[in-house]
Amino acid sequence: MDDYIGLKVAIPGASGYGIIRYYGSIRNKIGTFVGIELLGQLALTRGKNSGSVDGIQYFTVEIPKSGLFLPFERLKSVNPQLENLSSLQQQPSSFQQNQVQIQEFKTPERKPLTTYSNARMNMLNENISKSEDMKDIEINELKRIIKEKDKKLENFNIQRQEWRAAMDELVNVQTEGMTIYEEKVSEFEMEIEKLNNTIKEKDAKLKEFEEVQLNDKINNINLDEVEELKKELDKRPKLEDFKELQQSLDEIEAMYKTQLHEKDEQIKELTNKLNEEKPSIPVNEESKQQPLSLPIYTPPVLTDPSFGKNDWCGLCERDGHSSINCPYENDIF
Repeated sequence: MDDYIGLKVAIPGASGYGIIRYYGSIRNKIGTFVGIELLGQLALTRGKNSGSVDGIQYFTVEIPKSGLFLPFERLKSVNPQLENLSSLQQQPSSFQQNQVQIQEFKTPERKPLTTYSNARMNMLNENISKSEDMKDIEINELKRIIKEKDKKLENFNIQRQEWRAAMDELVNVQTEGMTIYEEKVSEFEMEIEKLNNTIKEKDAKLKEFEEVQLNDKINNINLDEVEELKKELDKRPKLEDFKELQQSLDEIEAMYKTQLHEKDEQIKELTNKLNEEKPSIPVNEESKQQPLSLPIYTPPVLTDPSFGKNDWCGLCERDGHSSINCPYENDIF
């Protein structure tokens, strides 16, 4: 029985290996079982216990929940070297019978012992050869895993380059939008300054025109009219003369205020036009809020091992039957 302890064996239904830590019977179970300590990633995915069943500790493991119990016959189906060891362990019985016969006939022949030694040496050589084959299988499996990892890493690098290119493009679009916005603002400021200068020039011309118009009116009055006006002024009381002059001044002031009001309306109209055109400048607000860090990659579709299968068992992870009718319920625990 001790020949099995410490052997590295393949696990049925999985691409991985484990070390035999226990060989024998288990309480309340029928048959011979093997306790295995799973290795590598398989310990995380297929581990069932830590070497104990129903409170009885059959073996210990380094990593918790990395132990697995399997029927010996099932484990032997994928590990032919166990069959050879099993047959080898049965040879001592025949050897003992030969010894009894030798003692009965009292012959000094020791050929069975030599045959046993030769058989054991052949078996050890065969185990070494099979162990090397298993190492080659394990190396090929590791190479396949490394190749898959390299492929995933290459795809990740491609995606990272695409993300960087997209981020650079967003930054360029944002920069161009800010440049266009600043140019438009500068243009509108220059236009406002021109309009203010135009208004000042028009105010100056209006004032000059008023002065010229007033001088023309004064010059067009002849002396007779002046004399007549003087006479009328002499005839009129001084208060009425003052009222008429005040009325003339009020008319002139009203006309000047009317012209100023018209100018103010023009300024307001130009200002409203400028305010209406400012929001129409295209500014990429979404690019301002775009985060500069890479997002966490999430696959578009999550894979399900039971997808496309009519019957799927979650206990033994096989198809063809449900977990209620699992024939391996007593084998894996």
